[in-house]
Amino acid sequence: MEGGLYGLYFWLVIGIMLMAIELVIPGGIAGLIGYSVFMWGVFIGLGGTDLALYAVLGITILLVVLLLTFFNHFSRTWIGKLFTLGQRSTTQQGYVSNDVQTDLEGKIGVAQSTLRPAGVARIDDQFVDVVTEGDFIEAGTPIVVVRVVGGRNIVRPQ
Repeated sequence: MEGGLYGLYFWLVIGIMLMAIELVIPGGIAGLIGYSVFMWGVFIGLGGTDLALYAVLGITILLVVLLLTFFNHFSRTWIGKLFTLGQRSTTQQGYVSNDVQTDLEGKIGVAQSTLRPAGVARIDDQFVDVVTEGDFIEAGTPIVVVRVVGGRNIVRPQ
């Protein structure tokens, strides 16, 4: 019995160690393997019978249901509200991540850097970040601003 008991502890400890590694190095693989190894130890500890298999499967199904319920409802609990941002930063409230220069649409400029597809152009004596429609444009090429979408100034060769 001593040898079997050490084998049981071996699988349980290895499973716990792999799940602990998953906490430090996230990715899912170590945690899933660790859980499987831990459950193998539980299966062996329960005698390895059909009843042990049903117990391990039942625990796994119960854990999946509990995790799904937790992740779906956590943000609505009082402690979940402490962890999540309830406020949105929208443009209607005045938050802008970068300047939207709608006045540039249709203007002509010169590519200051090679646009592959993004780069810098000089338009109306101002340096402006631009992006092409996918083409590479060499520096010094005349360009025209086709449209402005959000903060992206989309250009093409003139």
